[in-house]
Amino acid sequence: MNAREFIQQQVAQAHDLCDGAMQDVTAEQFNWVPPGLANTVSATFMHIVGGEDMFIHTVLQGRPRLLDSAEWASKVGIGAPGPGRGWEEFKTRTLPLEPVRAYEQAVRADTESYLATLTAADLDRKLSFAGRERTVGGVLVMLVGHILSHAGEIAALKGVQGCKGLPF
Repeated sequence: MNAREFIQQQVAQAHDLCDGAMQDVTAEQFNWVPPGLANTVSATFMHIVGGEDMFIHTVLQGRPRLLDSAEWASKVGIGAPGPGRGWEEFKTRTLPLEPVRAYEQAVRADTESYLATLTAADLDRKLSFAGRERTVGGVLVMLVGHILSHAGEIAALKGVQGCKGLPF
């Protein structure tokens, strides 16, 4: 197995775990506001998908995020939380689950297409991200960790609502 194939497998497994956390989530669970300072499932999920959109499109390819296009901005109806954008808005807004899931599928399709083109030299290309120099491969490793950590948050939020967090 080469490095590209390894990263493709890691991203696919992270997506699978996120799918498991989102399995059977209803619109009510998606938008439920937990007590304290915890975020909604909708905020956490939009952060996962918006983060992947930013990592793949903006950071690695120098292109605008899909979410910044007129098509996805109007369908989803909200930006992704993260640096420079707060999470509080998600506690007062109801997000439509299906358009957000469709946005997720579009981001994933672009991610898979991008990953399939990578060469060893591409993975070693240096760029500046999060305040330091990294390689494309290093940014993709960060993406996997990002997806996994927030998928765990979604599983916990489902558990607090009395639902099974992960399917296993």
